[in-house]
Amino acid sequence: MTPSFNDYAERICALPAVPEESDVLNRRFRLGREGRLEAFYAPLHGVNHDARIVIVGLTPGLSQMLVAFREARALLVEGWRPPGIYHEIRRRMAFAGTMRRNLIEMLDRIGVAERLDLASTTALFDDASDLLHSTSTLRFPVLRDRRNYSGSPSLKHSQLLTSMAAANLVPELDKLPIALIVPLGRAVEGALAHLGIDQSRKMLHGFPHPSGGNGHRTSQFKSEYRQLRRAARNW
Repeated sequence: MTPSFNDYAERICALPAVPEESDVLNRRFRLGREGRLEAFYAPLHGVNHDARIVIVGLTPGLSQMLVAFREARALLVEGWRPPGIYHEIRRRMAFAGTMRRNLIEMLDRIGVAERLDLASTTALFDDASDLLHSTSTLRFPVLRDRRNYSGSPSLKHSQLLTSMAAANLVPELDKLPIALIVPLGRAVEGALAHLGIDQSRKMLHGFPHPSGGNGHRTSQFKSEYRQLRRAARNW
């Protein structure tokens, strides 16, 4: 399941300047369905081949999906085209708000900024965005009962989800063989293991999901801190 941006460009341009859920959660953008799960297209393409760190979420949520469509439409109107438009869409929508602050704090505390010769990993979302590739286990948005998919059912119990991840994430990571992989939370780490992502890859095992809604984030980070810092130092 690897839809092409060019196949959807006209449909994106036909959207309102500020798309709503009803504008994109329909058959024109649906990629597949399995039971209570639905996968939808969003303009999320490309790989930053210069990246030294790859942050892997689970799947874009509804709010991220709408931002991606809004920014893609605006950029197309401005005259942006592939491949430049891909990086700009990702840069504009990457981990905004509280999630970004928590992510930066944890990465800085375990020494990732030092390994990248940065004052802070804040720069990954600004002047040093060329060092970051942000992606998802499921690149295109997956919903369960029209709500954000949060890991249930797991990939190993869903042919739709496994096929999506195998078709997109596996070749994506293969293009970044020396980059540090940061899986955001246990669901993502479990999915990577299910996909057979080489365990010899440099990866921050046990990295907590940075969402403000993750009540176990602080305690998990505290318990995993030493091995996370060691992994970052040895990268």
